Amino acid sequence: MFQGAEAEVNERVLCVQSHWKRTSMQIDFNKRIWKSLDEEHQTIQTQILQMLISKLSIIISKLDKLSKKGSDNRATERQVTRVKRWNYILVKEGLDEAIEDLASWQKMFDPAWFLIMKVSSPFIDQELSRHGSAVSSFAGACSLRDALREEPLQKVSVFLPKDGLETAQTREIPFATAKCVPRAGSDKWVVVDCIPCDPEAEVNLVTKDIRELARKLSFVDPFTFGILRCRGVVRVMEPSSGKPSSFDFVFQIPRELRHEPRSLRGYLSSQVNHTLTDRFQLAKQLAKSISYVHTLGFVHKNVRPETFPGFQTNDSAFGSFFLVGFEQVRTVDGRTRRLGDSAWERNLYRHPRRQGLSPENIYTMQHDIYSLGVCLLEVGLWESFVSYEDGVRGPLPAAALDITLDSPEFRQPFLMKEHLIALAKRGLPKRMGERYEEVVVNCLSCLDQDNADFGDQSEFEDLDGVLVGVRYIEKILLKLDGIQV
Repeated sequence: MFQGAEAEVNERVLCVQSHWKRTSMQIDFNKRIWKSLDEEHQTIQTQILQMLISKLSIIISKLDKLSKKGSDNRATERQVTRVKRWNYILVKEGLDEAIEDLASWQKMFDPAWFLIMKVSSPFIDQELSRHGSAVSSFAGACSLRDALREEPLQKVSVFLPKDGLETAQTREIPFATAKCVPRAGSDKWVVVDCIPCDPEAEVNLVTKDIRELARKLSFVDPFTFGILRCRGVVRVMEPSSGKPSSFDFVFQIPRELRHEPRSLRGYLSSQVNHTLTDRFQLAKQLAKSISYVHTLGFVHKNVRPETFPGFQTNDSAFGSFFLVGFEQVRTVDGRTRRLGDSAWERNLYRHPRRQGLSPENIYTMQHDIYSLGVCLLEVGLWESFVSYEDGVRGPLPAAALDITLDSPEFRQPFLMKEHLIALAKRGLPKRMGERYEEVVVNCLSCLDQDNADFGDQSEFEDLDGVLVGVRYIEKILLKLDGIQV
């Protein structure tokens, strides 16, 4: 029963030390560049670090109960841990949970950590150049910092030849905007996401945005950012005009994942056995990916269940989800033609002032937050709002939406918004708890003038576009992470 107990404890100690090495260096970095952060950014960093102190105290307490110190006859200068075996049996599960909490804290800290890389300060550049090669976390920060420059130090060619993909063997991902395509001469598959090029748009400006997005997505860690790594873009040309008709983004599928993805819409439309923990983890994945799109300096404009393909793993009923569907993406400060469409199944995920053929408002980060709120509402209820029935042309409102296409909500967008908020308040507390419901309602009301967290647009007009990211981390990501199941 006790065989291997000491080795298992030592393994767990090494796990804690590994997490702590990275974390301690990040904390030390933060101390040195602290004055470069604005007050709100400092506040959220402090709040997250206080959570770390609490988790470390729990782990240290459990490790102390497990060990006794003694001298090793073969190495008098070092101490060795000898396991109190009966104690190990009693607290093993709790110790594993504590270590898992520490790992989850690191994932929670990452968005705030990478957001620092957006701050325009020579002190940050100096510290990164001085300590950038120390640990892998700094390497990722350096890559992001470089990617966010107008003139990056590392020049990357993003455009790929069209014959690099076996398009004849394309596999559809049910209810998804992206597809799976094999690479030419290889058994490896990639995800291809097509971005149509508006024939009336300025080709040079569109190409610039495409190049910038592909370059920034070329370095991301999929499991950290919730976004697949871009291997390049295939430019599809229109023979008659010689202009591009679309840009096909090619995304690498991590080797740890199976190559048969299902969209979030597909999961919501099926009866998949899962736990409440799985559902909360899924919600956090969706929220995290939105955060990183904004950190990269883009607004997505197309957040909905069709743009989240999920790849199965052995750890969860759902696996890992990644945000694609960048068909209308642009830089936050880029030009927009305010073009829309009348498809109800798309408008359902758009803020009322962004619906229809000619949306009223210029797109901002908060519009993506609203779209996320609709997705989180579906995840919380675990019911799809859109139904694709066999033999029926076009999608229909599903029963969970509790209205029909003849309802006034589809003609008056603000009525739809209030209807979604009412669904959240009525259905989420008993299924996901009041704190989850508050997060969803906050997303859906994020552009209301009386919304205390996001309503005042003038608050977020900082030069680097950091403040709205800080507020998002505080009011959305941390709130989701703080929910205990």
